[in-house]
Amino acid sequence: MVNPLKIRRHLSIRILAWILGIPFFSLLLISFPALPQTDLTDLIKKAEPSIVVILTYDQKGKRLGQGTGFFIAKNGDVISNHHVLQGASRSRVKLSSGEEYTVTRLAAEDPEGDLVRIAVDIPEEKVTPLSISPATPRVGEKVVVIGTPLGLDQTVSDGIVSAIREIPGFGKILQMTAPISPGSSGSPVLNMKGDVVGIATFLLVAGQNLNFAVPAERISKMTASSGRSLPEREERRKKAAAEEATELYAAGLRYMWAGKYEMALPYFIETVKRDPKHGRAFFQLGYCLSRLGKNREALGPYLKAQELRPKDPTVHSNLCGVLGQLDLYGEAGEACKQALQLSPDLAEAHNNLAWVYQQQARYSEAIESSKQAIRLQPDFAEAHYNLGNGYAALKKYDQAADAYKQAIRLEFDYAEAHLNLGAAYNQMGRYEEAIDSYKRALRMKPLMPEAHLNLGMTYLKLGDKGSAIEEYKILKDLEKEMANRLFDLIYE
Repeated sequence: MVNPLKIRRHLSIRILAWILGIPFFSLLLISFPALPQTDLTDLIKKAEPSIVVILTYDQKGKRLGQGTGFFIAKNGDVISNHHVLQGASRSRVKLSSGEEYTVTRLAAEDPEGDLVRIAVDIPEEKVTPLSISPATPRVGEKVVVIGTPLGLDQTVSDGIVSAIREIPGFGKILQMTAPISPGSSGSPVLNMKGDVVGIATFLLVAGQNLNFAVPAERISKMTASSGRSLPEREERRKKAAAEEATELYAAGLRYMWAGKYEMALPYFIETVKRDPKHGRAFFQLGYCLSRLGKNREALGPYLKAQELRPKDPTVHSNLCGVLGQLDLYGEAGEACKQALQLSPDLAEAHNNLAWVYQQQARYSEAIESSKQAIRLQPDFAEAHYNLGNGYAALKKYDQAADAYKQAIRLEFDYAEAHLNLGAAYNQMGRYEEAIDSYKRALRMKPLMPEAHLNLGMTYLKLGDKGSAIEEYKILKDLEKEMANRLFDLIYE
């Protein structure tokens, strides 16, 4: 999950789509005189030395991403978007000349407006500040954005101010036709005099890249102070987030222990929001989703857990199970084998691999994997059940029946084991015992259509057409295709 630019969406921005009535279909249909190319070239040439690329790094010096900023004072202070430095422990600014200088501290922050003022250790003679316009631009006014999208330094886009919205509890926001891309966050929005009238904010709303800018007048409210260093800010943020994430994770576990997977989900979701590196929370999120039958949704969290906890065999084993449920048997087998490389004695992984082999019609290998799981965990009912399925596929019904019986001894209410035991008895011509097993399965799960179908078919083999018809009556409300199949057998 590569995300070179972590975008924070504040509450005021989240409600923006609703307030603005997105998507926008009406822009001002006004014709504007074209600005002479020489004037635009001069404006860009004048502004370029004031615009910097902001490079961010984590504690280990790994590159996180980049954004754009611009000088506003001779002391080297730079304005950018607050989210550009989110998660950064270190940062540098790069000038148009290619020279780089260290960010020393955050002089002022406006998280709600997505603005930050950073202090840079740079000689004054290297600094050319831009002037800030005290006035809000007019709708239809032509503007220019100079930024660094996708690593391309000093890229220019132009357009007009298409709307000025008043957001309750926030203030004004500018919408523009000038395109903004990732990496352009924090770019100055300039009028034709070269004054800053806004700060560009990259934002995706409702699947669209809409171009917004925070009015420059908010900069005047960001009074510089002693501030704090990036490591101090990041350490405080991580500590607070980690403590909150730990409490949320623990609450989710309590619901999960009670089998309340639906109730546990919001806690794990919030945990990973607070702490995106909480591998165990991603794992539990995937587990809850899979237990709720949402295997496709579970795949993403499991893959993230695998990324964060590559040495955890349980993660690979559970990923194997989900991939198998999605019919991705090759990938499932590889995940199980990875789990067993990390932990050869993990019974669950042997059992999951047995199931995958079964789906691939590799029945002998499935039997061996089931035996391995049972050797490591003799009371593993599901492994005995899978062993029975392997034997049944090879038409070794006596051995299949013994395996199913062992699964039932371990879990008396294992409905699927009763069902398959009945099928094994049926294949051996032991119809009365088959009927008894099907009935036991239905006591556990009265709405199991396969049991009703098998029971009806077995009644027919004993010449009991009336009982078969009763099973048909039940089955037609459960599974029409199976009901039609039984009907055809009754009246053939």
